[in-house]
Amino acid sequence: MLSIRPLRRALLDGAMVIIPLGAIVLLVLAILRKVQDASEPVSGPLGHPVLGAVVSLALLCLVIGLLVRTAVGRTTRRVLERRVFEQIPGYRLAKAFTGDGPLAEHGGRALRPALAAIEEGECPALVMDELADGRLVVFVPGSPAPMSGAIYVFGPEKVTYLDVPLLPFLKVISSWGLGLREIIEAQAATLKHIQADHERPAPAAPSAAILT
Repeated sequence: MLSIRPLRRALLDGAMVIIPLGAIVLLVLAILRKVQDASEPVSGPLGHPVLGAVVSLALLCLVIGLLVRTAVGRTTRRVLERRVFEQIPGYRLAKAFTGDGPLAEHGGRALRPALAAIEEGECPALVMDELADGRLVVFVPGSPAPMSGAIYVFGPEKVTYLDVPLLPFLKVISSWGLGLREIIEAQAATLKHIQADHERPAPAAPSAAILT
């Protein structure tokens, strides 16, 4: 008898990917339409209203980005994030994907790839945040849908960081682990090379010549 549970799980996993992406696409299209209407007077030299809207939107983002780097802009941004943006589902995750998550706020790296020790093995994971006592908030993504998974709180001794960019790491997870061996072996070789350099004896200092 065919079980419905795997199909329902697949449907939910697909929805968790399609719905946020669709919402972002619709939002961007709506913004472009508004900017296109506002930029019609100046879009003539560019030859196409959509091109004018894209250029205007890029310039607007650049100006706003420069403003939020000022002291007043940073304060305004924090207030907007706390009262408005963080109420939007998925905003904090999108912010973490851009390298501006909780770990980055404390001088670390947001969404850091790692291996988490679970039972008798290790699982690909993402370190999301760090508690005041040093424990780590770890997200263990599912495969092949890394946007869904489980959340754990681990001691740092159970987490091994991986020196790999985020997107290639997520690609490995969505590929049922294909490519993970290369990541682990490359990191092991790098650590072995570093350890060998540390254990290499320092060259002996040349003996001073005795002048008679």
